[in-house]
Amino acid sequence: MCNVSIRLLKDIEEDYKLLEKWYQEEEIYSSFEQRKLNYKEIKEKYYPRTLKTAKIPVYMIEYKNKPVGIIQYKLVEEEDKKLYKLTGNNIYEIDIFIGELKEHNKGIGSKTINILSNLLKKEKNAEILVMCPLKNNIKAINCYKKCGFYIKDYFDTNDTIGKPQTYALMVKE
Repeated sequence: MCNVSIRLLKDIEEDYKLLEKWYQEEEIYSSFEQRKLNYKEIKEKYYPRTLKTAKIPVYMIEYKNKPVGIIQYKLVEEEDKKLYKLTGNNIYEIDIFIGELKEHNKGIGSKTINILSNLLKKEKNAEILVMCPLKNNIKAINCYKKCGFYIKDYFDTNDTIGKPQTYALMVKE
């Protein structure tokens, strides 16, 4: 029995409150957003992602029927293909975090990545999947390797607050 499932993020206070809680954890925001987000910022960022037309659909990760984190994807656009030195169509980038720290190291992340990877290959005909953790986020890199991703390269770009960072370009073909 898997005990891990995903559902689309909903435009409800309960989902936004969980995101707000998780974004207060340094272990989460330091790798994902680089700063804490308040409720208003969470709603502004995530409300568009709850819509059927969302370019970045977000899924709530549930473990034993309780929300524990999020996973999202987006189609990689031309500008990022150049940055990643990738060619082709149907290239999707995945981001994930497990917000409930007590649920880390239980295989939830790898199970969830595999669920979304299979969904993207089946429903979107994904040819290449990409994940871009910070170069020093060894925990994430090891999780992604468990899911069949490999480090193709490293690249430098600014993070969400404008600070230069080095990221690992991890690919699954």
